[in-house]
Amino acid sequence: PDGVTFLVDPITHRSAGGGPAKPTSGEKDDFSPEAGLVSGALGRPITLRKMLFSATLTQDPQKLARLGLSNPKHYDANFLKRTARMEENANDVNKPGEPNANAGRYFVPEGLSEGMVECTAEQKPLVLLALLLDEESNLAGSKPGKYDVNCVNLSIVFTSSVDSTHRLARLLQLLWEAGGYGPSSAIAEFSSSISAKQRASILRRCHSSDAKKRISVLVCSDGMSRGMDLPSVSAVINYDVPAFAKTYIHRCGRTARAGREGKAISVLKGGQVSKFRKMRGLIDGGLVEEPGVKKDLVKGVLPTYKAC
Repeated sequence: PDGVTFLVDPITHRSAGGGPAKPTSGEKDDFSPEAGLVSGALGRPITLRKMLFSATLTQDPQKLARLGLSNPKHYDANFLKRTARMEENANDVNKPGEPNANAGRYFVPEGLSEGMVECTAEQKPLVLLALLLDEESNLAGSKPGKYDVNCVNLSIVFTSSVDSTHRLARLLQLLWEAGGYGPSSAIAEFSSSISAKQRASILRRCHSSDAKKRISVLVCSDGMSRGMDLPSVSAVINYDVPAFAKTYIHRCGRTARAGREGKAISVLKGGQVSKFRKMRGLIDGGLVEEPGVKKDLVKGVLPTYKAC
């Protein structure tokens, strides 16, 4: 309305070095990358303004240079929010637990509740299954007999590699069906090892109103943690804990989106607890609790698991 043209790119890590966006229709591309201009309604050049949004925007000058920005301005929404909060509570700046301007540059959404569960390597698959079943029972009890495509009803499990994703998905499918929790098709693998057509089909099934087709659990690798927008995610479970805070943020970003609530639970082996706490210390917001695991939920699959 004000005659200003904006190019909005919400995924900056994929646009770096990729050049300007291409037109999506048969219309002529009026963008001039050299001049940073677009043609207005009367043929006069209008300065193009790029607006880049990212949860973990890099501060590496070389990477930022590839974006081709001219006189860029950087705004940190979390920093601005912390600053405003401290100005409102000037007398309580040094209050224990109150965020400060020098805190980490990553943060989690307010609607996200975090937890961690410590176990042995042998117990991890059963602990994961118990967490998934507990989440299923909580959701089933919240709106019995009703289905809402916008209601949270999907859990995402993250692993560290494509091979781990494949093996874990197959194991969960076997235990899910053996325990009588539902068809094995309720568990799906989502990784680069399957075709783009198959991934698109899986995403459609996540929104399906048909209980027989709908997916309850999506097992993913880190390659799928960015650019995947599923409004129905109730929980993210880190089966393999990420080494970097940036990766943790992108994983958790699949849930608690747009003001919704969500959970992020990390399954840790004994030696990983201190490393996880150190990594989590780089991130602002929230507290990591230690929820209990309902072992009774997986008693029925113990013989099957031991036979694997």
